[in-house]
Amino acid sequence: MSEPAPELDAEDALHGVVNRLVIHGRSMPVIIPGSVLEMMPVWAELLRTAKARGYLDSLLPTVMPWTAVLPDAEVSAFAADLTQAVSSGAHAPERLAACLREWQATAEIHADQAESDRLRQALREADEGMVSPWAYDEASA
Repeated sequence: MSEPAPELDAEDALHGVVNRLVIHGRSMPVIIPGSVLEMMPVWAELLRTAKARGYLDSLLPTVMPWTAVLPDAEVSAFAADLTQAVSSGAHAPERLAACLREWQATAEIHADQAESDRLRQALREADEGMVSPWAYDEASA
């Protein structure tokens, strides 16, 4: 049985940040609690310390299994992006969410060998100056 969502403390909500979230095409206000915002610098320091001590890159696939398909260099880049997002001040929650979405999409491409090959080929062609439009293939969607 799942645990019920914790109640939002009224005092916390008063010190939070109101943001807009789009779910199924509908925009709705969301309060990011002040306590979450206050913890962002702490999380950033934890990430920086783990990176400096050399265990963040190996820890990420354990706590975020979807990172296991990323090449080592990209795990390091993700760790850096994650730390930067968490360190970005008042908009850290939004930047963290965007960072996670983007890197999960990258991991999905790495997990799908055919998609990964198509992307590599397109990048090679672009590097060689061959301009080829990225055609939408309904069969692979």
